[in-house]
Amino acid sequence: MQSATSGAARRLRAIDPLDVDLLESLEARDKSLYDLVSAATRYRSILHEQVQVLRAGKDPEIVRGALRRWQNILREIRKLAGEL
Repeated sequence: MQSATSGAARRLRAIDPLDVDLLESLEARDKSLYDLVSAATRYRSILHEQVQVLRAGKDPEIVRGALRRWQNILREIRKLAGEL
């Protein structure tokens, strides 16, 4: 049992815990993923809001105007996804 534990410990030590470059790249990826999820959440929120407006019987042209905001968010999502 002890040899299995020491083998696992050796494998874990294969990556230096103080590897600053690795830490920075992981933090950058974490931030990128957070930004991507935030943009997708904004997109979903706008979509949900506009579906509710249409269900309430509002003029579709009003909704189309509001949905133009999607284009900026979609561009942001594509850019963030491309950076991953």
